[in-house]
Amino acid sequence: MKVLFAASGWPTHYMSMVPLAWALRAAGHEVRVAAQPSMHATILRSGMPAVPVGSDVDYVAVRKRTLSHERSDGAGHRDPAELRDAAERDEGGLFGAWNEATSAALDDTVAFARAWRPDLVVGDTMAPAALVAAHVLGVPGVRHLWGPDILGTSEGVKILDILPGYREQYERHGVSAPGDPAHRTVSPCPPSLQQPGLPERLSLRWVPYNGPGITPGWLGVPPPRPRVCVTWGTSTTDVLGHEDRTVPDVLEALAGLDVEVVVTVTAAERERLGPPAPGVRVLESMPLHLLMPGCDLLIHQGGFMTALTAAHHGVPQLLVPQLPNQVSDARVLEGARVARHLPAAESGVDSLRAAVEEVLGGEAYRVAAARLRAEILAQPSPGDVAANLAELARTGP
Repeated sequence: MKVLFAASGWPTHYMSMVPLAWALRAAGHEVRVAAQPSMHATILRSGMPAVPVGSDVDYVAVRKRTLSHERSDGAGHRDPAELRDAAERDEGGLFGAWNEATSAALDDTVAFARAWRPDLVVGDTMAPAALVAAHVLGVPGVRHLWGPDILGTSEGVKILDILPGYREQYERHGVSAPGDPAHRTVSPCPPSLQQPGLPERLSLRWVPYNGPGITPGWLGVPPPRPRVCVTWGTSTTDVLGHEDRTVPDVLEALAGLDVEVVVTVTAAERERLGPPAPGVRVLESMPLHLLMPGCDLLIHQGGFMTALTAAHHGVPQLLVPQLPNQVSDARVLEGARVARHLPAAESGVDSLRAAVEEVLGGEAYRVAAARLRAEILAQPSPGDVAANLAELARTGP
């Protein structure tokens, strides 16, 4: 069959779908990935063919513009009723701005789908064009999650009903999509980290993929001391810029401890850090999934896909979230005892050092991380899910 993936402009969101795309290709199906030009290099590096749709959207600029409203409205939290209320008020145009940005590739995606005629369409939650195209063609449309989410629930449907411009996208292309427009929701989020009471979803084992890279030989040698990895989301750095001084503070806190420190940053971040201190390895744009084996602790900004990559390898975590959605994700992970959540306002050097010592010295974090890893590995593989979706395409929506 033919499968069309629609990716939003966030590389990490696409990367979460790559293992499923690989599985579909390995099963003999044709796969195309529709995305805006800025995503093409990321798609090609994953081994998938890209289809150009729409023009680029500066998501960082949109996030900067809406961030103050996210913080004041609490739009990053996961409480369904409050999310619905925030969407209905949409003060500052927060939801409208994101809807406009994520629909930039809609018309081109639908046009390509009409021409190529896929049997199945898959998209991440910020690529609504996927589900619109599926309804236009009358084929199954699949929503691919990347973390805890209420979409697919009755509360999620209520939010979609009042989201500015959302239903109009379907009507403009001659179709309607009452209720939840997705025929299936694929979730790589472990069930224990999802909200209770959710409808049945197609569970998918999280297979970490953070892009291609070369594994240094020293990573295969067990370290003589606990290995602590520090990483920071590219989007967090881009959105906050010099406002965020967390990484330098983290490195200062680690300097007084008997640990091996590995930092993976972008080229811009590396320039900001300056020369590394003795005992600190700084790697530029190293895929995180290559670093996790052999690590004893991951310190990061609270991105859920980063957290799942560590969880796949049973690595405890210290989260210092900066953005509203990161705060809500950090609370979920701390509730599962796999991570220590240190609010940004409390993340001074002394408190960071104390939190590191707590996680490294606490058996409870290692036990919880091992339990979450076992749960992840017990979920259906991408190959299993690919077979399930092939059957869905055969029988129809």
